[in-house]
Amino acid sequence: MLFAKLNDLSIGGKGSYGIAASAVERKADLPTYLRITDIFDDGTLNLSELKSVDAPNSDKYILKPNDIVFARTGGSTGRNYFYDGSDGVFVYAGFLIKFSIDPEKVNPKYVKYYCRSKHYNDWVHSFNTGSTRGNINAQTFGNMEIPLPERKQQDYLVSILEPIDEKIRNNKQVNDNLAA
Repeated sequence: MLFAKLNDLSIGGKGSYGIAASAVERKADLPTYLRITDIFDDGTLNLSELKSVDAPNSDKYILKPNDIVFARTGGSTGRNYFYDGSDGVFVYAGFLIKFSIDPEKVNPKYVKYYCRSKHYNDWVHSFNTGSTRGNINAQTFGNMEIPLPERKQQDYLVSILEPIDEKIRNNKQVNDNLAA
């Protein structure tokens, strides 16, 4: 099997850090601020706790479809969220690192699913040493090697996993409605 570095699968060939700004109460006229704490371990969002950001230049940090962000420090190191455009407009925070996945080089959702795998989690945990919490910078994430099967197989894997994600999302909505 071939492997490719995340940098090589990304537009621009590297990751970028988010904006260093404070969160403010959520307001309709301000962009939504995506922070580490808004991302669950399974890559879904905690929509009930979202905040906004009111900072100059925040428009330079807006996620675009096929972007994936990674938590870079603390107990949530490696936690990630794949942005497909369906959750609204987000500005990503400074403790997140964004890579824009190039759909000409790889199925972006294949990268999403790889970053939820045991192999990926083992790679992240290899940065935890003793009592030290992990800390993975953009360069290290960019050098992460991802197994790269042929595009046809990537597409097939995504076609199997995506409906399962959709079913989980629908079941969660039903459960939330029942709880309310």
